[in-house]
This record gives sequence, C-alpha cells and structure tokens, in this order.
Amino acid sequence: MHYLIITTGSCGNCYVFFSGTDTLIIDDGITYSKLSRSLSEHDIPISSIRALFLTHLHPDHSKGAGVLQRKLGIPVYISELSRERNGSILMRQKIEMESLRTYTFGEMVDIPGFSVSAFPTSHDSDGSAGYVIESAGRTFFLMTDTGVIPKEAWELACGADVKFIESNYDDDMLEEGRYPEFLKKRINGVYGHLSNREAVDFAKRTARHGESVYFVHLSANNNAPSIVRELAEREIPSGIFCHVCERGGLSEGFIE
Repeated sequence: MHYLIITTGSCGNCYVFFSGTDTLIIDDGITYSKLSRSLSEHDIPISSIRALFLTHLHPDHSKGAGVLQRKLGIPVYISELSRERNGSILMRQKIEMESLRTYTFGEMVDIPGFSVSAFPTSHDSDGSAGYVIESAGRTFFLMTDTGVIPKEAWELACGADVKFIESNYDDDMLEEGRYPEFLKKRINGVYGHLSNREAVDFAKRTARHGESVYFVHLSANNNAPSIVRELAEREIPSGIFCHVCERGGLSEGFIE
C-alpha cells in the first residue's frame, strides 16, 4: 500500500491510499490540478480513483469534491447525518446529488480495493466523521477535526497499522496567542480540535511496536512541528514510528 498526505491543515487536506490498482481518497480540500499533479509525481494514475470520502464539509476538507466528482464521475461519500443537515453547503460547493452516497456510522462500505467504516467525531460540522480503512490485510485509522476523542476511537485505533491523528494546537501557544477569546474557546472546546497533549496521549495508549503514527492538521498560528516532535519523543516508546506532518507539506509512506 502506497499512501500520501498531499497536504494537511487549514490550507487544505487530502489523504490518498493506493493499492497498486485502486485509489481511495479521504478529503479533498485542494484543487484538481494540485491533486492530479501530486498523483502523477508519485506514479498514481488519477484514473485509479474509485471513491472520495469526506470527514466533514468545511472547505479545507471538501472544496475540491465537486470538481473531482464531475471530472471522474466517482461517488462522494458523507455520513447520512451530514447529508440531512448540510443541504445548503452541498449546493454551495456544487457537490452533485446523483453521485452522492451516504452511510451510517459503523456501517462497512466496500469499494474496489478497500473496505471503509466511519465513526462520529465531535466538530462544528454536523455529521463529521473519522475513518477506518482496510485493504489487503492492513488497517488505517484517520481522526481529524474533533474536540474530544470519541469512545469508539480507542478500540478502532488499537487495531490499525497506521494512524493519522489530529494534533492541532499547543495549549500554551493558544492561550497566550493573539486569537480573540471566542475563537480560543471554539478551538479548545468540545466541537473544536485536539491539542498536542491529547493527540500524543492517544497515540501512546493505542499504538504498538512497529506501527506508524502521523500527527496531522497542525495549526499555523498555535502550534509548531518541533513542539509536537519533542512531546512525541518524550512520551511515546521507541519502536513506534512518529511523523509530524507540517502544514501544507506532503508526506508519503509505504506498507506491505
């Protein structure tokens, strides 16, 4: 399995999983040209994309969905609750209803090369989700944009070979920063984002020797990659491979 984090953070989010014949995308908050260029540079045919799953409908995760849907004719999956609550956003982002698919949390969705199930997250976008992806005997766990760690996530993460975990902000940087108080409360509230401390503790308690953890969705103003790395090195046992994804940067991995 070849996987890419094309970009992550408020500038856009896009995760790519390529089995060798089939490609699954989680989130598309980038332009079609950036997606196609990144795939081409990593020898992933854009024609191999079978489906796009969205964690939620904030533009940094979904603004490219409509164009990708129309260009390739692929299905776009969101939670049933997201579809029920976000009709105006779907229209504004020009996501076509004919190719829109929904699922219930816990349901297994099979597409060529992959099985995908979702769990609810806690964010200020109705119906937001995290995902567990299975392919060729390997399991991936993705949790981003959630103010608290859902109870379902603990068990699901324990079974994953590779984990993508939001590590959005440093507590001190957020508290001492220039953001207005209402925005600070939104970020560290139950419908906001995970702190470095929460993310690293979650990784420490769910990762096993030989697994990989990617810390994603770092804030540009309230975090720094060096802070996450230092905390992970101090708290997470050796033998667990930790990667900090810088905002706007590309990360790549392989697993047999």
